[in-house]
Amino acid sequence: MALSQKVILLAALVLCQFYGLATSQPCLYNYTISSSPTPPLIITQSAPVCLICSDTTNSLWTIDTATTSGISGAPYILYVPTPTTTLIGGATVGCYAPGPNNVISIAVRVAAPVVPQVVTYVNETGTLNLTCSTVLTLSGGIVALFGQSWLAPNGSTISSISTASLPSISRTAAGNYTCVTKLVTNANGVANVTGSTLVVVYYPPTVLSLQPIVYIAQGRSIQLNCTFDGLPAPAVTWTYPNGSVISSWPRFTIQTTSTSSSLTITSLVGGGDNGTYTCTASNLVGIFSNTVQLFVQVPPDPPSNLMVTSVDNSSISLSWTNGFDGFSPFSNVVISYEVDRYPQDGTQSQTFTMRTSATLVGLYPYSNYIIHVRLTNAVGLTSNPTNITNSTLSLRPMAPTITSAVAVNSTQLTIIWMPSINSTTTAPVTSWTVLYSCYSPWNPSSCPSGSITSSSPSSLITGLKKGSSYTFVVFGVNSGGGGDVSLPATNQTLLDPPSIILGLDAAVMTTTSVLLTWSPPSDNGGQNISYYIIQYGILDGSNLINNTNTTTMATQTQILLSGLTENSWYLFFVAASNGYAVGMTSSQIKLLVGYPIKPANVVASGITDTYVNITWQLQSPAGFIDYFILSYRQESSQTWTI
Repeated sequence: MALSQKVILLAALVLCQFYGLATSQPCLYNYTISSSPTPPLIITQSAPVCLICSDTTNSLWTIDTATTSGISGAPYILYVPTPTTTLIGGATVGCYAPGPNNVISIAVRVAAPVVPQVVTYVNETGTLNLTCSTVLTLSGGIVALFGQSWLAPNGSTISSISTASLPSISRTAAGNYTCVTKLVTNANGVANVTGSTLVVVYYPPTVLSLQPIVYIAQGRSIQLNCTFDGLPAPAVTWTYPNGSVISSWPRFTIQTTSTSSSLTITSLVGGGDNGTYTCTASNLVGIFSNTVQLFVQVPPDPPSNLMVTSVDNSSISLSWTNGFDGFSPFSNVVISYEVDRYPQDGTQSQTFTMRTSATLVGLYPYSNYIIHVRLTNAVGLTSNPTNITNSTLSLRPMAPTITSAVAVNSTQLTIIWMPSINSTTTAPVTSWTVLYSCYSPWNPSSCPSGSITSSSPSSLITGLKKGSSYTFVVFGVNSGGGGDVSLPATNQTLLDPPSIILGLDAAVMTTTSVLLTWSPPSDNGGQNISYYIIQYGILDGSNLINNTNTTTMATQTQILLSGLTENSWYLFFVAASNGYAVGMTSSQIKLLVGYPIKPANVVASGITDTYVNITWQLQSPAGFIDYFILSYRQESSQTWTI
């Protein structure tokens, strides 16, 4: 090519590129038509082609016999946007130029590959089948079809023939697959003709991410996000826990893109919005679902089985069973209470870390409490408490004061005391207990201690020992238990007079003396006998004259009374004294003092060899004859037989 032709060609290239930019479709192939011998033009691309006439004054073009024009402003350039359509099968293209041969022409041959479809669709795991053929004009310099092959999107050869089959295709194999046809020409040697198809691999959807469990407080808003993949782009639905498909519901908003979908729920309702939400993606190839478990956190349920386990005068112990935690861990127990005795205190409360039992301390004694138990979590406090009513125990009774301890007799004492009660903190006394111990100087071992209960603040204590010293204390009992003990009080039971003298006997010793004997009394009256009193006198009719009293020591139980009047009737009495009192006198003894007067009129009768009957008469005053003494002897003997 001459230098001037090269210049013309370069200028044409510049103009063609400028034109192509102006039309927003540049020429990918430029060819200059000149008057020099030109081999046939083989077009192997289906992209736009610019043919440039070497005579830039040209204003007319021909394709075979049809006339056409160049581009506006550069008529010497012929723009062919689709050679495979315009020039299919081959054509002669010419442009007018000055000179004897004013038409410059060239033979154009089109070698275009034919691919069945521009886009090929295949399901994942299926088989991809590709077929390619080439429409050739086997003239004008083309001598042979050298061969065909298929290239993968990465440029690697997957088939060396016009067909390709790829089994178990995966989504990563999608892309542009190219069919390459090699042509052998006379002028240009080997030329490649290419055509391509876009392979689209369809695959079922997969939900790539969905948080499996979500906890959130009631009243707040939540956005559940579902990320998915699939081709064709999946359609997405959200399903409510009851199985209903969510659409245009109040509080529910769905926003979906080609790869994600979000479900926004506002003003969450505890209980109502709980459950399993399902994100389902589906396309022509398949369907896939994934779920999220939504727990709407609410304040805990009230506790159950609330009971009082123990109580004293300043505390109440409780136990309970925790209920539903509201999908949020328990944090504290709040126990509030009011006391009916002190309404001015209002509602008090004590807070404990999470547990199932607690003890309220610092309470008023003997007071009724209304108690409310609530549980807390991160969301809030139990709305409706569990209630129970119980009273603290009374304080134990304070010590009473013994005001008197009076001996009634030898076995009884009366105790009287004054209670000390604070009705605000102390329950009424239900019973009183009197404790006593004794000491008997006469018989310590027979003086045991004891106790007695009373419903009133006084008590008659019986069964005590005579003349014994007793110490008493008193305490009250109420619902709070036994109270404090009083200060002690001491008193002594009274003594009894000794009992009657038993076994009194009198014997005439001489005509003017009598010996009295007796046994000690069976009961000394609670104290040892101090002495005995002997009373006697002459009986004159019904009167006792010359009444005389004498005493003996306690150890002496007989006395010889002398100086009595002979042949007089006497009455004798004996009584014992214990220093406290004189006992009852013994039974009286009537006795004639002096020897008896000898009997008169002694007569023997009824005499036999072995028997004799003796009779006699008493002479006054005979007195009380104890017995008679009868003596006898034989006349020849000096010995008397009694």
